[in-house]
Amino acid sequence: MILDKLVASAKKRTELAKEKKSPAELLRELDRMELRKPRFAKAIAENSGVSIIAEIKKASPSKGLIRPDFDHMKIAEDYSRCGIAAMSVLTEPEYFKGELGFVSDITAKFNIPVLRKDFTVDEYMIYEAKLAGADAILLIMAALTDEEFKRFHRTADELGLDVLVETHNEDEVKRAAEYGRIIGVNNRDLQTFEEDITTCERLLPFIPEGKIKVAESAVRTHGDYAYLSSLGFDAALIGEAFMRRDNLSDAVNELVYGAEYRKNS
Repeated sequence: MILDKLVASAKKRTELAKEKKSPAELLRELDRMELRKPRFAKAIAENSGVSIIAEIKKASPSKGLIRPDFDHMKIAEDYSRCGIAAMSVLTEPEYFKGELGFVSDITAKFNIPVLRKDFTVDEYMIYEAKLAGADAILLIMAALTDEEFKRFHRTADELGLDVLVETHNEDEVKRAAEYGRIIGVNNRDLQTFEEDITTCERLLPFIPEGKIKVAESAVRTHGDYAYLSSLGFDAALIGEAFMRRDNLSDAVNELVYGAEYRKNS
C-alpha cells in the first residue's frame, strides 16, 4: 500500500537525519529561538468563505511529475499575490520530490502561514518544521496510533505550531476530534489514492461544532468550491488543480469566483 511505503520512507529518512544531527542538537537550536504564537488556524478560520490553502507540490506517487518547470520560490511569489490564506509545502523527497529547505526558503521571504506537509512519524520532524519556520504540521490519523497522535500534537502545541489532523473515515474523525482542533477530511484514500469529494459530506456529521474544518484533495472547479461552501467547510487545501496551471493567479481566482472572474478578466 502507498501509505505504508510513505510511512516507512519517512521513518528511514528521520533515522538518517538523526545520525547527522541529534534530537538534542535540534532542541538546543529551538531553545535559542523566539517561539511565535501559532497563526495558521487563525488565518484559515477568519474568512467568511472557504479559505484557500494553496499547495506547492512537484510530484505525487500516483501522478508522477506534476509540474516540470517547478520553482518553489516563483510559485510562492505567485500565490502570495492571490489572496490565499496559507500555503502547504510538500517536504517528502522520495515520492513527492519535496525538500524541507523549501519551507525555510519560503518563510524567510513571505509573510504567509506555511504548513509543512509530510508524513510525521517522529517528534524530530516536528522540531525540524519549527526550525524551518513552519506555522503548522500535518498529522495523518491513518499513520498514527492514538498515543502517537496525542504525543505529537502536544509537542506541536508546546512549540507554537498548529496541527492539521487528516482523516478519511468515521473512526479517524472521532479519534482526531477528541484532541485535534483543525480537522482535515481527505477526499483521497491514501491506500489506493482514489478520490471522492463527497467524502467530506459523509464525514461532516462526525466533526464536532467549534472545530476548524478543512477539505483536502478532489477540489478542482468552482463547483467543487461552492459545494464545500454549502457544507460549511472553513478551508480547502488544493494542490494538483493549481500546480498543473501556468497562471496561478487565474487558477485561484477561477476556482473561487468561477464564471464571474472569467467574465471580468
